[in-house]
Amino acid sequence: MRRKPSPHPRRPERRIDPGAPAGAVVVFGLAFAAMVPGVLRQSSSLFAAVVALGAAAVAGVLVRRRSQRLARTLAASSAKRKGLERALRERATRDPVTGLANRALLTASLGDLRPGLTVALLDLDGFKEVNDALGHDAGDALLIEVAARLRAALPGADLLARLGDDEFAAVWRTPPGPPVDRVLERLRPAYAVAGRQVHLTGSLGLVTTTDQRTSAELLRDADLALDAAKLGGKDRIVRFDAGLRAAADRHRELAAGLRRALRDGELTLHYQPVVRLADGRITAVEALLRWHPPGGEPIPPAAFIPVAEATGLIVPIGRWVLRRACAEAREWHERDGVAVTVNVAAHQLREPDFADDVRAALAAAGLPPSALVLELTESALVREAEAAARLGPLRADGVRIAIDDFGTGYSSLAYLAHLPVDVLKIDRAFLATAVDTPLMRAILQLAEGLSLQTVAEGVETQAQAAALRALGCDGAQGYLFSRPVPAGAVPPLLRGLELGAARTG
Repeated sequence: MRRKPSPHPRRPERRIDPGAPAGAVVVFGLAFAAMVPGVLRQSSSLFAAVVALGAAAVAGVLVRRRSQRLARTLAASSAKRKGLERALRERATRDPVTGLANRALLTASLGDLRPGLTVALLDLDGFKEVNDALGHDAGDALLIEVAARLRAALPGADLLARLGDDEFAAVWRTPPGPPVDRVLERLRPAYAVAGRQVHLTGSLGLVTTTDQRTSAELLRDADLALDAAKLGGKDRIVRFDAGLRAAADRHRELAAGLRRALRDGELTLHYQPVVRLADGRITAVEALLRWHPPGGEPIPPAAFIPVAEATGLIVPIGRWVLRRACAEAREWHERDGVAVTVNVAAHQLREPDFADDVRAALAAAGLPPSALVLELTESALVREAEAAARLGPLRADGVRIAIDDFGTGYSSLAYLAHLPVDVLKIDRAFLATAVDTPLMRAILQLAEGLSLQTVAEGVETQAQAAALRALGCDGAQGYLFSRPVPAGAVPPLLRGLELGAARTG
């Protein structure tokens, strides 16, 4: 049977050449070799990309961490800077000892002088002596305790400040109540400092805004009130009034006038005789300073001497008085043996060259030291004990030393026994009621026991002179014998020596 042809014609069989596989391998090898560099290049690029991405990620982490560390560092630095700024502000506005505000902060707080604003200035009486005796550490401890007492005494104050040394201040935006009147009571109890009990008091000046235009004017008025408290005896409160400002203006006028008077020769000396009660003879004259401005009224010493002392003008003025008195007294001493008495202020005694000034004045005038008596107050001799030691060499030269107004100061036997004194001048207060009193007898006996010459001041009646002579007083001075007179009127007084004898006989 004949087979039907297939509908799908049969392809002829391909015969494989035995050499074909080898050729294929070669071809594949050639193709692979051609492809590998491209693949490698692609792999390399991919690897580089992966590495780059990894590096970027690592760098990002490092940058983030570094940024965090930098942020923390900056935060710490900022906090430190702010802390330093706070410390600098504290240092600029706070007192380092007490922690109170300082003068700069006080002044800043007074920028708005609204009605009712009140300022108090307080000085510690006696702090300098404590500080000098116990040292600055003890002084600082004392200031810290004072500051604590002020905080407790003035809780309603808007500001408490230490202005320097022993000066404090308080500010109230509205008028303070009764506590301000009791603040000095809180300062009086003893302080335990350096193992000792220390006592202090305070002087306080108080001002409430009225017509002041600036903080400087307000503080000036508070300072005037403080000065008045100290001059009034300390340990007290003085409230400012317009009279204090007027007095301050007068003080400045007098100070300016004194400078002009010293420069232009407006000062003169008057002399009051000191009479020996036993025979009425004038043994000395006391030089008394006078100031009569040209075209004006004479200004009393009680008005200008305190100004001279407060301004330091007393030193050059005192030097002029010493030279002038010695020069004018030379003739009186040569002819009648009269000495001259010159008052010396404590300010002069503190001058290191005081003894040289005295010797120079004597030498320039040709006056022997025995013809000069230097007169000082009790207070000056006691308080200026170290300076008073400078009087020793002058006494050795022959100059005599007198205590003026005895009985109004310390009046202590212990002081008199050690002070360089030759003459005791008894204050006029002991003659006000009666002369022959137990106190007068005690003073005269004390002087006799210490070999001191006595002179009673302010003698105005013959009865007083007679009683003093009977009690053994050596000399007297007062209007009974003569008022102070110009230098030209002294010789007639000396020529009429018997006048004194007649009045006291």
